[in-house]
Amino acid sequence: MSEHATAAPAVSIGLPVYNGERYLDATIRSILGQSFADLELIVSDNASTDATAEICLAHAARDPRVSYRRQPRNLGAGPNYDACFHRARGRYFKWAAHDDLLAPDYLARAVAALDAAPDAVLCTTGITEIGPEGQELRRYANHFPGIDAARPARRLGAVIHTRHQCEDFFGLFRRAALVGSGLHGTYSGSDRVLLAEMALRGPWVSVPAPVFLHREHPQRYTRALLLKDRREAALWQDSTARRASAHFHLTVWRHYWRAVTRSVPDPAARAACRAELLRWWLTDGHAADVLRDAARAASPRLFAALRAAKRAVLGDSGPARPGALPPAE
Repeated sequence: MSEHATAAPAVSIGLPVYNGERYLDATIRSILGQSFADLELIVSDNASTDATAEICLAHAARDPRVSYRRQPRNLGAGPNYDACFHRARGRYFKWAAHDDLLAPDYLARAVAALDAAPDAVLCTTGITEIGPEGQELRRYANHFPGIDAARPARRLGAVIHTRHQCEDFFGLFRRAALVGSGLHGTYSGSDRVLLAEMALRGPWVSVPAPVFLHREHPQRYTRALLLKDRREAALWQDSTARRASAHFHLTVWRHYWRAVTRSVPDPAARAACRAELLRWWLTDGHAADVLRDAARAASPRLFAALRAAKRAVLGDSGPARPGALPPAE
C-alpha cells in the first residue's frame, strides 16, 4: 500500500519484526481479521534474514491496509518500534509483537472503551497466555488500583508500586498521548517507563475480557536474552550500543524521573509525583534490587559465585513472582 494514499484510519497498528517467520503469518492474520476493520498495519522489518519479507509482502499484495518497509540494517528493537509509531496516522495506536495474537473482537472492544472515555490515554485488556503451539496456558489481567484517578501522582504510584510484566505496553493507546513521550526507548525496561509516563499523562480504561493472546516461548526477548546475556540484550534494544548497563533498576528509576519532568508541567503535581518516586525506594524491595545490581557491576564473578553457592545450598528459587521485574543478569 502506498503510504498516505487513503484517508487516515481510526487505528494504526505498528508491527516491528526481526526474523519472525515462525509466528508472523498467524499474527498478521489475527490483526487483519479484526471485526473492527478501520485500521492500517505498519510493518517495520529490521533487516530480517529469514522469510519475514516474503510473508509481509504477500499480505501487502492482498490487503491494501498493510504497509511494509524494510530497514536498510538492523537498528535494534527500540528504534524499530519507534519507527512504526512515526508512520502511524490513526487516532489510536497499538504496537503488536510478531509472536502474539489478537482475538477477533479485540479492537472493537478497546476502541469502544476509549471512545467512551475521551480523557483516557490507554486501554488495557485481559490476557490469555498461550504456549509455543498456541495452547492456552492461563488467563489473567494486570490490575493497577488508582490508575483512573484524577491526580497524576496517584496514577504513577499505581504503576510503579505494582508488580507486572509490562504486557499492557501492547494495549491500545490514544496516539496523541504518545506524542512527545519517551516512546519505546533503547534500554531494558523502557516499556515499563513508557507505561509510567502514560499514567502521568492521563487515566487508563480496561476491558476485562482476555482478548490479548500473549505467547510464551523460549525465544522471547526476556527468555532468550535479557535473563542470560546483558550485552546481547543491549544490542537487541539498540544496535549501536557500546556497552550494557549493569544497573537495570536504577536506570528505570532515572527514566521515571525524566518522564515526570517531561510530562507533568504543574509544579505541585510534579512534586507529588517525585514523592512517589522517592517512596519507590522503600517499596517492593527496590532498594535491595539496586544494591544487587551495584554488587553485580562491581564484581560480576564474585556475584555469580555467591549466587551459585546460594542455589547449591537453598536450591533453585523457581520462577519469578508474578509481575516481578526480571533480574537483569
